[in-house]
Amino acid sequence: MTDHDLASLLERSAERIPIATPPVSEMLVGADRLRRRRSTTRAAVAAAAVVAVIGGTALVAAEDTNPSLGSIDGPADTQRAEPIPAGTRRVGIGHSAIAVPEDWATNALRCGTATEPTVVVDVTVIETCLWLSPEVFDNVWVEQGVNRNMFSPAEDFEIGGVAAQRDETSCTAYGHRVRQCSGTVFVPSANASYRAQAATKQRVEEILSWIRIVPDLVAVPGFGPANVDHQDDDAGQHYRAELEAAGLQAEVITEPRPGFKPGYVLGVSPEPGTMVDPGDVVRMTEIAEPRGPADEVHVEVNSVGPGDSMDYRGLSDEQIRAGAKIRIDLGATIWIYGQGKRIGTLAGEVTGSALTLDDWEEGPNYGRSWKAVERGTSTLAISITVNGKPITLGTVTVMVS
Repeated sequence: MTDHDLASLLERSAERIPIATPPVSEMLVGADRLRRRRSTTRAAVAAAAVVAVIGGTALVAAEDTNPSLGSIDGPADTQRAEPIPAGTRRVGIGHSAIAVPEDWATNALRCGTATEPTVVVDVTVIETCLWLSPEVFDNVWVEQGVNRNMFSPAEDFEIGGVAAQRDETSCTAYGHRVRQCSGTVFVPSANASYRAQAATKQRVEEILSWIRIVPDLVAVPGFGPANVDHQDDDAGQHYRAELEAAGLQAEVITEPRPGFKPGYVLGVSPEPGTMVDPGDVVRMTEIAEPRGPADEVHVEVNSVGPGDSMDYRGLSDEQIRAGAKIRIDLGATIWIYGQGKRIGTLAGEVTGSALTLDDWEEGPNYGRSWKAVERGTSTLAISITVNGKPITLGTVTVMVS
């Protein structure tokens, strides 16, 4: 799966899957590079070149869990969770959680920077862009493991009888107006870190004081790491195993996504980080197996021009298969492209005189691109060939003005 493919998939899935990770639209970069890499940097207020962040800063896996540091297991009737403060909701990992105000958003980020008070959980990738926030909003990142290159324990303490560590709260100034402070608490038994950011040290300390141990509840695991680490495998199968290990049950729903790998997890409900009772059902949505050859490819349409104009107009795979219309200007170029099995047979057949085959033989889409040569309407039928027979994927009505 390529950078563009993965980005396009999640962007188009975002609005239709209300249980999906907050998307991450226009955020995914380098799927191949993402598979085995953990970024050690996160944008704070000035996000100057934020790159892929897999599982937050989850650099430390199960080996970070040290039983000698305290256990959060125990009979529920003797270790009941403390009452949740009024007006808050719990978000966590394992049996650890932080109670954040109910009016905080989830994953409200731009370039890795909070755009409003928010809790951040199961964000696998941060978009690359230049952006300076005019204000520092309260936020807390809930992540598996801890980045040992960024976390230097300064204090050992206990939360509800369970060992925890925290670093010194530090502050950084960005220009003359913006000052951001941050601090992290790591709970080894849950392999969970809570990184708070705010405008003052006092507010960071207050946010971190909201962390609790809840032995009778368990957090819904994030599905982002399964998608990233198991792209060449069945991510859904690995995530289902993670749910089972957490003592939860999985209800699987599948949805078609032409040209993308079956088993990729599109979303879960309740959303990652939600504290639920052991044995509860988590509803997960995965990409379905292809129903036929047409589902093995993903196609799109793009156009530009006329001349040196950078007026790009495009259509998604879903729009094409539904029978789309697009309006382009006289002199513009329009082309089809895609990815997946049999994509080498991708072709388009034009009816009507508004379009003619582009004569740029050295072009990347030669044979699949057309020039708008007169005002009017042409129809573009897009197909692949299977066993010598064409299979139509969809049609595009092109209106040239």
